[in-house]
Amino acid sequence: MAKGKQRAFLVAVKEALGGGVRNLAFCLGVHARTVRDWQCEKYLISQQALTLLQKISGVACPTILEVLPDYWSTSKAGQVGSRRRSERYGNPGTAEGRRRGGFISYEKLRASGALTGFQLRKTIVKPKRSSSLAEFIGIVLGDGGVTDRQVTITLNAVTDREYADFVVRVVSQLFGLTPSRRTRENACVIVMSRVELVEFLQNHGVVQGNKVRHQVDVPSWILEGPCYVKACLRGLMDTDGSVYSSHHTIGGTKYKHVCICFTNYSKPLLASVHRMLSELGYHPTRARNRVFLYRQQDIHRYFKEVGTQNPKHLRRYQDVAGLFLSVNITTRPDLRRGAGVAITGRS
Repeated sequence: MAKGKQRAFLVAVKEALGGGVRNLAFCLGVHARTVRDWQCEKYLISQQALTLLQKISGVACPTILEVLPDYWSTSKAGQVGSRRRSERYGNPGTAEGRRRGGFISYEKLRASGALTGFQLRKTIVKPKRSSSLAEFIGIVLGDGGVTDRQVTITLNAVTDREYADFVVRVVSQLFGLTPSRRTRENACVIVMSRVELVEFLQNHGVVQGNKVRHQVDVPSWILEGPCYVKACLRGLMDTDGSVYSSHHTIGGTKYKHVCICFTNYSKPLLASVHRMLSELGYHPTRARNRVFLYRQQDIHRYFKEVGTQNPKHLRRYQDVAGLFLSVNITTRPDLRRGAGVAITGRS
């Protein structure tokens, strides 16, 4: 209808029937608000209501310009709403939006008991750079392995049993997950199956794949502070390091002293360990695939300042160093360069 015609028709019907809006609503079986909206021409009156009012009131129907189908305005309103939403919130078809929507759908399906068959990526806590993280990276560089989906740390099932407990605690505290343990022959394998953990370590300088083939090295951020350096050294030494006693004879007297050795087949990593020890004031010696600490004062300093979390190393150190811990090393010229302890009364 032309503008104003629908309003005029409804006013004429009310006058003809002698009632108000509520009376018309009752006759049509609709809410009074619907009749008011028709009278204000907010909405178009339905063809069925128009025919019924014409019949019961006798008022002539105004000229109809066009008959529109039911819900004709839905598509138009949806387009308007879509444009307004895009103007206000931007494009909804982003990767993050789709990911969030898919996750919500999955949670609803799982809550309803439906079998989705989906495997969602499990999240981890992402810690800031710290001494604990530097030590963990040292452990991974030493006895660890990184694949597409897993991080593993392989230790001796017998001699490193206590140290394995420590590694599990570090993983739990840093990343909020509990790794699994697998035993094969004499090895204890600590397994962390998290893609996010792999990506996190890669973002912090750890290389995925074969460590020797890739010639891995200490991440550059660890070299920025002495506390990171000491922690990373501790992780490296506790895994790829060894503490042992050395015997030699000078002038008919047998000597015994403690030594530290780090063994690895990545040349950049060996060079970094040598450099880190040197910058901390130690006197390391490099020979092929090993870095040694021979000087007794260096070794005592190392266990005092850097320390160890591997009880195996601590026991070996105490077994040998305990023989001369009461000796003032600075006043013994024969001990300053690692001559060791004279063993008397033995053949």
